Amino acid sequence: MLPVLRSLSIGFGLACFTLPALAQQPAPATSPPVLEAAPLTAPPSVPGEIIGQTYTVEVKSGTAVVGTLTAATAEELSFQTKDLGVLVLKRANIRQLTLLTPEQARRGFDYQGNGNRLFFAPTARNLRRGEGTVQTIDIFLLGVNYGITDNISMGALFTWIPEAGSDNFFALTPKVSIPVREQVRLGAGALVVLRSGSNFTLAYANGTYGSADNNLTAGVGYAFVQGQYVNTPVFIVGGATRVSRRLSLLNETYILNVKNSYDNATFIGGIAGVRISGQRLSGSLGLMYGFSSYTNVRSGGGGDSFSSGGALPFAEATYRFGRVK
Repeated sequence: MLPVLRSLSIGFGLACFTLPALAQQPAPATSPPVLEAAPLTAPPSVPGEIIGQTYTVEVKSGTAVVGTLTAATAEELSFQTKDLGVLVLKRANIRQLTLLTPEQARRGFDYQGNGNRLFFAPTARNLRRGEGTVQTIDIFLLGVNYGITDNISMGALFTWIPEAGSDNFFALTPKVSIPVREQVRLGAGALVVLRSGSNFTLAYANGTYGSADNNLTAGVGYAFVQGQYVNTPVFIVGGATRVSRRLSLLNETYILNVKNSYDNATFIGGIAGVRISGQRLSGSLGLMYGFSSYTNVRSGGGGDSFSSGGALPFAEATYRFGRVK
């Protein structure tokens, strides 16, 4: 973002002194008094907004508008909006100011997060520094994530309803994101599940191509169960596309294949559905689908085999907080 160039002018004053009247005998010369200049005070610094660019502006009351920046001072910002005309806002009343991508500006979309996740699976895009989310999944699960920097985030996932059964657990979800290009990000992280008497870790690496609104993610993960490495990769592919100001389509698919001298098992499953997004609050509805097949390979043939599949409803709601500018 290019900073706004402002010229600073400093005026210098000249002190004038009068000479004494000429006498018969000239009086001894005296040195003029030394004048101390008053200290210069620099004007308040002005953040680097770009005149002519389109922003989402959220005020402290929660209202958000999309407008093109037409003027900026140390105290106020002026925007040309589609429905409200010229809007002048004091900086002190602005909660968040976010530069829109050219695609968002062209289509009139406002900013709705940084595309750091699909339904459940992470993308290689990260939360911005100071941005956080609280997510509830099918009521029983609660997730919290926070951007420590623009490239590092930390999260937690846990069951939050007491007496939810033997599946109560707590998990940590650290993630690192590396921007390669504007549209390309690489990431790595883990899902560290802690349960009474057992633990499970899934370490993964992934890559994401695209923007926060339209993106495609692919990744691979390996599991550690009770400290033992499982040499079976879990592959994930997924994506999101924003079809209107509020509506996005999402899908995430997991692929797991276990094959050895005795067993051959394959699982394909995921979540597909829609997300309706507001400035801070979003909600998703979809189907969790799965298909599995298993064959017990015995020497000489005659192994048992079976397959199964099905789908269950999926729902989640997310509130985005922080990122105050």
